[in-house]
Amino acid sequence: MKDIFRSTPGGKVGAIDGLNLFFGALLGANLGTIQGMGLSDYIKLIVLLAGTVMVLRMLSTSERKRYMVATLLIYVAILAATLLVPKLQPKGMAIADLHRLVATLGIWILFVVASEFMPTRPAER
Repeated sequence: MKDIFRSTPGGKVGAIDGLNLFFGALLGANLGTIQGMGLSDYIKLIVLLAGTVMVLRMLSTSERKRYMVATLLIYVAILAATLLVPKLQPKGMAIADLHRLVATLGIWILFVVASEFMPTRPAER
């Protein structure tokens, strides 16, 4: 019965790829709402987002899981600080847009980490 809640290695790859595709598109939609942000803040935000996306992808493919989890935790801390520390909030970005962006990234991170660490069973033949 517990095997019913375990994915195969191929199912796991498909789940991660699907999550990345969906949340990548959603991230693009979130970025489309940014209009009044200065170039400097925009560049900082893009670097932070690109790093987060890269770490999520590397978590799924790297054999060095502990290193990738530690790196992901650093990015989560930076995202939290960006949300909670007013001086770190991008100027020209509506606070509601920032909340939606952080919520999108938070859910994406949660789903990828959950998918990555769910137990798997051998593929059926």
